[in-house]
Amino acid sequence: MARRSSTTTATASSLLLHLLGLLSIILLHPTTTSSAIRLQKPITTAAASVVVPSFREAPAFRNGGTCTSDDVIHIVMPLDGNYIRGTMAAVLSILQHSTCPENVSFHFLSVHLDPEISSLINSTFPFLKFRAYEFDPTRVRDKISKSIRQALDQPLNYARIYMADILPGDVRRVIYLDSDVVVVDDIAKLWCADLAGEVLAAPEYCHANFTSYFTEAF
Repeated sequence: MARRSSTTTATASSLLLHLLGLLSIILLHPTTTSSAIRLQKPITTAAASVVVPSFREAPAFRNGGTCTSDDVIHIVMPLDGNYIRGTMAAVLSILQHSTCPENVSFHFLSVHLDPEISSLINSTFPFLKFRAYEFDPTRVRDKISKSIRQALDQPLNYARIYMADILPGDVRRVIYLDSDVVVVDDIAKLWCADLAGEVLAAPEYCHANFTSYFTEAF
């Protein structure tokens, strides 16, 4: 497996699987939410009665003079109303540090496509290129180990495994990011990483015990 070194010692929640056609990786540093978008009054989604914040509109991020590539950078992230603050901070950090922000396309995976959350993303990032996809949670029913902590037993955590089935066929390479990260460098540097012919790359996490994450059904 190809790996890209990172100075970050990640927590279990920061362990990232990224896809090249299936999976690829990124350098990430959990940090504070950027102040470029600020909280307004909260809204409640009709679908799940989840109270989510609203945000001021972010500025339009345009390609700079040093942007010399037309390559579309596909980024996949989970989308959950309970963690929308993290998602918005992650999106903002990617755009802020990108040389070619107009080349970035986001793909959000959700167990329920809530139009109010999609509207929130549109109103905060009106120039953002993104699509949302619904993940059927029954695909992982009885496949998640009961021995893992509750935060990791949600079906959306495992939607990344099915990205090759969910995303359009013309999306051949992606970077997968969790919603609790902030990117502090140009995402294009990772996108251009040479995987030396391997299908996927991910940061090494020495204390991971993958045998307890899945049942034999996987």
